[in-house]
Amino acid sequence: MEIFHAHIYFSENESVLAEKVRDSLIYAVPQAAHVSELILDPPGPHPKPMFMVHILSSNINTVAHIIDRKRAGLSVLIHPAQEDKLAAHTIFARWLGDRLPLNFDAL
Repeated sequence: MEIFHAHIYFSENESVLAEKVRDSLIYAVPQAAHVSELILDPPGPHPKPMFMVHILSSNINTVAHIIDRKRAGLSVLIHPAQEDKLAAHTIFARWLGDRLPLNFDAL
């Protein structure tokens, strides 16, 4: 079963907003496979603090639409979880809001 990751990015001064968006998504997206805590130290290629939502591929369009409505202006990267991480974060990536520069050297 294919999984997608949605990375919802925020700045340090937006952590309260990010927590509200996260809490809202927990209730609005019961079909999410996982919703992470806020990740304050950006891992891998990610340029900002974030939290993640794991989405089954069968729900991706519905959940992406809900995230878009609930993101409160925060940037979101949605991509498939796959072995080829560069392709996942570029070719197959979908952005909601502003596109952020990723650190592809970290992949």
